[in-house]
Formats: sequence, structure tokens, C-alpha cells
Amino acid sequence: MEIVIALLMYLNDPPVLKEHLLMNSISECLKKKRIATRNSNAEYRCMKVQAVVKDGKIISISSIN
Repeated sequence: MEIVIALLMYLNDPPVLKEHLLMNSISECLKKKRIATRNSNAEYRCMKVQAVVKDGKIISISSIN
């Protein structure tokens, strides 16, 4: 497991994590978050997470900091 930056998508009330995407940097994450927020009703967050990463994709998230 490693600590990475991820763009997280939450749906519903209370928010439930539905999708996650590995990001290279916080600035890249914030850019993608702005675009996604404009085009969707979901809630997006950029966060450092402890995750299992394989082939450049997050396989599972064990903790959200």
C-alpha cells in the first residue's frame, strides 16, 4: 500500500464513495475536479489516500486521510 492523491466521487445523501481516480499531483486533481463539478451533480474531493495501486490504477482504498 502507498499514499497517493486521488479524485474521489461521492453520490447520494449521505455521501457514498462511488468512484476513484489516481492523480499525479494535487494541481492536476483540482483541475479535473473543477471540470467534473461543472458537468455533474456528484460531489468531488481531492484527497491523499492509502491505497493499493496496480498498473497506474487504484485497486482498493484502505483509508482516507
